[in-house]
Amino acid sequence: MKVQIFTSENYLYELLKKKYHTSEVVRAKIADIKEKMKEAVTREPLKSFNIKFRGQVIDSSFEKTLKIISKRLFNKGKVDSFHTFKEYGLVEANITATLIEVEALVQYLMKPHIVLHCKKGIAKGASNLLIIDETEQDQLNNFTPDYTHRNYVTHAESYEKYTGRLGDYLVFNGLPLTTEKIGRELRFNKIETKNRVFTTTGLKEINLNLHLISLILKLDLEQHYLKLRVFNSQEEDLKMVEEKIDDLGFFADIFNHIATTDNPLLFNEYLFLDLIRLEPIVENNNWKAIPAYAGYIYSAANKLNGQFKLLEEYNLFLTYANCIEKFIVKLSKKLIKHKLDFHSEQHNLLANYNELKKLNMVMNHPLLQSDYQELLNSFSKLLAYLDFLTIRGTSGEGTDSARDVVNIPVESSNRFVTIIKKCIESVFSVTIGISAKPVFRKDPILKTEQEEDVQKLITKFNENLEKLSKLKTIKNEDAFLEARRHVPQLTNLSDTLDQLKELIKAIEIKREIIDPFKIIFAKSNKFEILCRELNNLGILKTTQDQELIRVILADLQKYLFNRPLKENTYKEILDRIKSLEDFITSRSKPNFERDKTTHTVMLKLYQNPVFKTIIDIRMGIENIVEKEAQNQKINTFKNETEFSSYSAKELDEFLAYIIKFHEKLKDVCYYKNISEFETVEKEFDRLIDEVKAIDSNISFYTRNKDKRVSKEPDVHINYLKSSQLTRKNLEKAILLLQNQITQMDGFVHDIESNLQRHSFIHSGVATSVLFDQITYLLSNIDVRLLDMTKLTENMFNESVNTIFHYQAGESFTEPKNENIDDLMKEIEKRTIVRKYQSHENNLPSVHLS
Repeated sequence: MKVQIFTSENYLYELLKKKYHTSEVVRAKIADIKEKMKEAVTREPLKSFNIKFRGQVIDSSFEKTLKIISKRLFNKGKVDSFHTFKEYGLVEANITATLIEVEALVQYLMKPHIVLHCKKGIAKGASNLLIIDETEQDQLNNFTPDYTHRNYVTHAESYEKYTGRLGDYLVFNGLPLTTEKIGRELRFNKIETKNRVFTTTGLKEINLNLHLISLILKLDLEQHYLKLRVFNSQEEDLKMVEEKIDDLGFFADIFNHIATTDNPLLFNEYLFLDLIRLEPIVENNNWKAIPAYAGYIYSAANKLNGQFKLLEEYNLFLTYANCIEKFIVKLSKKLIKHKLDFHSEQHNLLANYNELKKLNMVMNHPLLQSDYQELLNSFSKLLAYLDFLTIRGTSGEGTDSARDVVNIPVESSNRFVTIIKKCIESVFSVTIGISAKPVFRKDPILKTEQEEDVQKLITKFNENLEKLSKLKTIKNEDAFLEARRHVPQLTNLSDTLDQLKELIKAIEIKREIIDPFKIIFAKSNKFEILCRELNNLGILKTTQDQELIRVILADLQKYLFNRPLKENTYKEILDRIKSLEDFITSRSKPNFERDKTTHTVMLKLYQNPVFKTIIDIRMGIENIVEKEAQNQKINTFKNETEFSSYSAKELDEFLAYIIKFHEKLKDVCYYKNISEFETVEKEFDRLIDEVKAIDSNISFYTRNKDKRVSKEPDVHINYLKSSQLTRKNLEKAILLLQNQITQMDGFVHDIESNLQRHSFIHSGVATSVLFDQITYLLSNIDVRLLDMTKLTENMFNESVNTIFHYQAGESFTEPKNENIDDLMKEIEKRTIVRKYQSHENNLPSVHLS
């Protein structure tokens, strides 16, 4: 029938002109169904179905309706093929889709649909077919299609072909798989033995165990952030305790001077480094190992000799500086009077300049080198300009200064020695101190530009000379005088090093030696000094008292000098200090009752620097322990402005969730029970939802940039300092964990991407690089670096072992010709048949206007 077109265009006809095959009502209903099942479809695997449709499906455009509707309805599925059997009154379709999609399609096709066909009179390029809902028939109006069909399904049967494991066989869409068949399914010519093959169930088990490892690492990360929080609160106390322990060291007194730049004349970095290497064996009384440290001992002796040489050269420098100042004063007076006969001053200054260049220890000292070089530079410029003025003085008015050169008369060496001798005598007859800088008249009337220039050079030179000759400490005291006061400490150190050399020789010749360090370090052992002080104060009254105190102090020395300071020794240290205090109190109390002067004795004791240092150590460790206990009592830190860490209580709750999840996962093992893979896979699906919920709870709070450890810790630290080592280890572990968690989450995401392909069989070739990376990461995670507890370490290792079981993929048996028939019968038995029937009895008749 020819289409009639009127001025007022029809709505359905407009849809045909726009190349639509479905009306808006149909599209809206399909979209609504599709949206409702979208989330469920993403979790469903694709399967192969053979579906038989019965009802009004013959000569009713049902095939086209099936094709168009399924294309719009399916999220992942598709119709592979279909065939009409008129003699049986059915249409058979082969569909690859999820079960949810298939059932939605069948239910939708059971509702009647009208198919409009327009072949004549239709605009060029327009659609020739339109599927509409029955409710839209009244919109035809004056639009009359060539013919119409009405179709619907009354009965349907779906045959889900079995895919999965059958014993050791792999079955895909009802067919047992061989390596060649798997190769074709996975787009490879053939699966070789070296190539890995995984089932969906196997990948889910890998995914769950990777997720569990990720949870354990995240828990460990949060525990480290909590430790970092506690450490931050303890750090100042810990540093104070370490400083006090250093004050008790055998070389502490000398370190206070040579290890700091407070006094440049005492600073000796290389001597300090040699002694710091010797200190541990001395503090731990390991005298038998001293031959192994002979190089440090001889090196320290040489550096110490260099220190004495430095003081000697600086003393000589001061002598030269005094002489130079005198000559500069004479030179300045002659310049003010515009006299150029300063040959004697020039010669003496040159001689002193040459002597200054010979003071190598001062010249090469790291703290003096720059200033000393500046002094020599300004000195050489002054001498060069004086030489120029000497030449000028021989040229009359100076119009041809290069014409005549005055030869400076050569002074005898005896005269120079005499001058130096007088200078030295004048200096050493009084306290060493440089005379005041020469005073110039502020505004002498200089007649020449050259004389003004030389005054500037003299001023600059005087500034540099004064800077070095009046060297100050950081406290603005005379550096040389301060250095001279500490010469006895340097000589004592020299004597100690000499005795250590003798000890090495004695050990090498195997001479009998008994506790040599006790004698060598008698003057520097702070604990022996305290013991003698207690005895002098009358607190140690018997030999037993002396022996008891020596044992207590010896134990205390052992724990304090076991560096770096360890948390597990806090209790032992506190116990020893308490025993020391209790002993002193018990011995002093009876005396106090009889003699009021005992109170003075106790005051003296508490003023003793060694005893006071020990008490400070006790108080510092008590503060450290108390701050950790306070942090443990806090239920949550979430009320803080910025998230820093979870509390210990919250971390314990997370651990409980992980333990409970691990127990459930341990009870479900696929590779040990492959015959029940369907039941196992359903349990895995439930566990996947559960592990994601736990992960979401742990990862709910995030840290701001300033609260997150994001840079490598400083590698240049003192490894004998617990305050530095603890921070470095915590930050290093946090960075390592953050990196490992990022990689682990990436692996989990990649596994989930493979699972979203919804194929029961997965190629190990496609995932070989991924599994190599997983294996590499898991093999290189050292649980000892992460401070895991035994419980979390066991859970971690169990999951790692499960994943490593899949390194070679999953094994399967290829079917043989002689048993293929029996195998196909078993596969056929596993075909799942589902029947669907329409409950709509009174179907409306077709009515076209």
